[in-house]
Amino acid sequence: MSIDVLDMGDPIEFGDTLANQVLRRLQGDILSGRFAPGTKLRQKDLGDAYGTSGSAVREALTQLVSIGLVVAEPQRGFRVAEASIEDLMDLTKSRCWVEAIALRSAIARGGRDWEAAIVAAAHMLGREQPKRIAKVSAFEPFDTIDGQWRQDHQHYHDTLISACDLTSLLSYRRNLIQLNERYRRLSSLIQSGRNVAAEHDAITAAVLARDSDRAVDLIEAHFLETTARVLAGTSSFQGSISDTIGKLRAEIRAGDGRPPGRGRSIASGNTAFQPRKHKAGR
Repeated sequence: MSIDVLDMGDPIEFGDTLANQVLRRLQGDILSGRFAPGTKLRQKDLGDAYGTSGSAVREALTQLVSIGLVVAEPQRGFRVAEASIEDLMDLTKSRCWVEAIALRSAIARGGRDWEAAIVAAAHMLGREQPKRIAKVSAFEPFDTIDGQWRQDHQHYHDTLISACDLTSLLSYRRNLIQLNERYRRLSSLIQSGRNVAAEHDAITAAVLARDSDRAVDLIEAHFLETTARVLAGTSSFQGSISDTIGKLRAEIRAGDGRPPGRGRSIASGNTAFQPRKHKAGR
């Protein structure tokens, strides 16, 4: 099943070499939906469009292959990686597992400076979450989330796990974030009654209280809600969102050894983010 990819905003930042300038533009065009999933990417056409040499385009394409946004096919060149429900499910499971390990490590190792950084990062998110901008045109759907808020949001999640010292895991986490970006941005286009500020408040409280189990449950629910929003806006998805998310949650918990019945994601009842008293962090 394919997923409808709409215009989804600015690309992730890279360096300033010629190849990286092409990389930024090409990644942005993929994330925005200008190059739809499966689109053939011809090096000459891209070089003409971006006003640069074929070698810079090829280097950019190769880097995007390593990330997973572009696929290289023998004798057939490059194409944009497909966006599918199956891929979304796989990414969600991988992200939940990796984030859980990183978060538990950070909670075990983090000190008062880490706690202070989390408080500051949470504060920068503000009370309007996500912060939005006005549409340029009523006839062209696009992601209305403010670019600076999006950066602050990623900074918040990065800060939560910043005390983790597992270098290889964190490198893999960065790749997963980039692969997930077009799905996450798609979810922002779907109307819902989601209280993102309450989700972040609950996650912050659990992490500062050093309650690893609850923090992992909340991060799981946070990610699953995004996945549920993508499914809600995908015309090719004909199943039950609650059943699909429930099955996905069970698979995630089977993979990391947590009891399948503990906690409920926000997608299946909004109970995961109810306030809970915690002891003060150390």
